[in-house]
Amino acid sequence: MKTSRKILSVAFGLAFASSAFADNPIIQTYYSPDPAPVVFGDTVCVYTGNDEGGTFFTMHGWRVSCTTDMVNWTDMNTLILEAGDFNGNAKKNGDWASQCIRRNDKYYYYVTVESTMGGRAVNVAVSDTKEGPFKDARNGKHLAGPNWDYIDPTVFIDDDGQAYLYWGNPKLYYCPLKENMIECDGDIKVTDMSKGFNGKYTEGPWIHKRGKKYYMIYAAGGIPESIDYSWSDSPTGPWEYKGVIMPSNEPGSAFTVHSGLIDFKGHSYFFYHNQRRVPGAGGYSRTSAVEEFTWKEDGTLPTIRMTDEGVTKPVKNLDPYTRVEAETKAWLEGINLDKSGGYTIIKNIETEGKRVYLTNMGKDSYTKVRFVDMSDGADNIVVCTKGNGGKIELHSGSATGTLLSTINVPSSTDWEENSFEVTGADGVADLYFVFKEGNFKFDYWYFESNAQAVPQEPFKGTAFAVPGKIEAEDYNKSGVGRGNKSFYDADAENQGGAYREDAVDIVGFGCSDEANTKDCKGYALGYTSAGEWLMYSINVKTAGVYEVSANMATPGESEGVKLYIDDKAITSDIIAKQNEENDWSTYSTVSAKTEALTAGEHLLKMEIVGNNVNVDWLKLCPETGCVEESSSTAGDSSTTLVQNVRANFVGNETAYNVFSMTGKFMGRVNMVSNNVVESLKMAGFVPGTYVVRGVEYGKTFKVNALR
Repeated sequence: MKTSRKILSVAFGLAFASSAFADNPIIQTYYSPDPAPVVFGDTVCVYTGNDEGGTFFTMHGWRVSCTTDMVNWTDMNTLILEAGDFNGNAKKNGDWASQCIRRNDKYYYYVTVESTMGGRAVNVAVSDTKEGPFKDARNGKHLAGPNWDYIDPTVFIDDDGQAYLYWGNPKLYYCPLKENMIECDGDIKVTDMSKGFNGKYTEGPWIHKRGKKYYMIYAAGGIPESIDYSWSDSPTGPWEYKGVIMPSNEPGSAFTVHSGLIDFKGHSYFFYHNQRRVPGAGGYSRTSAVEEFTWKEDGTLPTIRMTDEGVTKPVKNLDPYTRVEAETKAWLEGINLDKSGGYTIIKNIETEGKRVYLTNMGKDSYTKVRFVDMSDGADNIVVCTKGNGGKIELHSGSATGTLLSTINVPSSTDWEENSFEVTGADGVADLYFVFKEGNFKFDYWYFESNAQAVPQEPFKGTAFAVPGKIEAEDYNKSGVGRGNKSFYDADAENQGGAYREDAVDIVGFGCSDEANTKDCKGYALGYTSAGEWLMYSINVKTAGVYEVSANMATPGESEGVKLYIDDKAITSDIIAKQNEENDWSTYSTVSAKTEALTAGEHLLKMEIVGNNVNVDWLKLCPETGCVEESSSTAGDSSTTLVQNVRANFVGNETAYNVFSMTGKFMGRVNMVSNNVVESLKMAGFVPGTYVVRGVEYGKTFKVNALR
């Protein structure tokens, strides 16, 4: 069944996806050397060269692809800049490595050119958008050069607002940049190469800052190159050599290397190029790839090896109910190669104004889109096409998997949307658009559902107040439609069988009858596995940094939770204290700081880290601690309210920090005979009301009317 509608004007837009098993290299629609990744809010873009093969580095212009999930990548344009855009100062096909950065709502693109005056040079272009097109920022003048050493610029802006530009082979050159980002602020300087690089620096520098350390990553050791790094306490050195990140001679590696590194949504990613898997790839037709990695505890980088899998865990799933560009994909199989004129050029992406579209797809070629979240089911798929008629088969799971729809594309002289029936399209799956007939232009697609969306809502009708406590078992009620699911449980069986009837596994403790879990004294999330998550509606009363405490039990070594607000990570991994083997009943509280929270209502996501951790509750408190208004519940052994007391406090704390009721720190007291009031009196505190918080275990309570 098909319906159609003419498209007179379509806004340029994007939607993105995610994946369980991603594909390297990440770009198959052009040869993409010298990847330079950059984070723009919720989007990562990788700027690259544009290899065209041959017998040397024939690189015509620069290109960019972007993602919001680190799995599916979207071609943002064809060429965004080329040598001819620099008012006659650059030769054609000499467009080498580059890097882009944003400042003051402008995008500055630093590129290597072959100067018409001889030698290499660094040029800078500017654009109002990340996808360009970019224009010469210096009216035909080089920023640096010409000089045959001047290649491979890398740029960053330090925490104090000062920008720096680095470049060079075989020496490392640098200069601070003026606020306008298109001029050096002073003379160009040469780094002392006699130390700090172990004699291995070659080219391709990449600057990265993490904490108080500056990391200089570079191609090293000559041909074939490895990727090494040095670090410093200053952006201008001196540098200390730290070792190899990616060894040379990896299977399928190119004899040259170039790398970039980013931290994004609580994850870290390492970009590089190779010559694996994409047809026609080679030493002069290189392809960008990415690996996720974990920093070592001492701040050093691990050894990273090339893989075909790349990023195996996305940061979010793809929403198919909003417009998805046809050129958004994890993999394109069956690329169209043009080898005329001695070059090797991939011909599957074209543009029409700001419209970027997929074309030249041969019989049985396909694009794969990973981890599409179809929620409770789609009824139709809408595709926007133009040109000849043809046929696409939409499959789930593989190119020959379950057939969800047969899309008989009509011929059209204008861009036209057509709707086709879909069956069996629900849940989360990889989708394959398999091209069976025709050669048409394919712009975008999206799903439609007849079901009315119903948002998720708080389990007890009211959002959890922050500061305050969140019971793990009181996750939101799920709604209907994409994005309204309140949990993900890898196992559909309700293994705990306690408290609630849906698929999430809840266990009870302090139950009078194991067969009847409705009268337990407390409940906790159990039977967990990595990647599962639950959502909670919260209302943050006051903006700021909070301390989150998590009451958990596990016999494992690296089990715990991680918290997100509105899809943004607000904590690092919060790892539970390890119990003895098979001990699931001993709950302990561990704490971590959050990122700054904004006031108002939000969705808090608790994601399971590792496997097999029971989670009782979370508590988000100001750094001065929460003041409870009621006694702790079953399973809560860390927080007690003491009012008008002259009583002993039974606990393991030996020292407490004391705060006024406005949160001002008043000092620290050591416990005397386990009596809080007596300890305060002996420490010289006058009668009044105080908030007291344990130094070691974080126990917090209020002492009223001290006499």
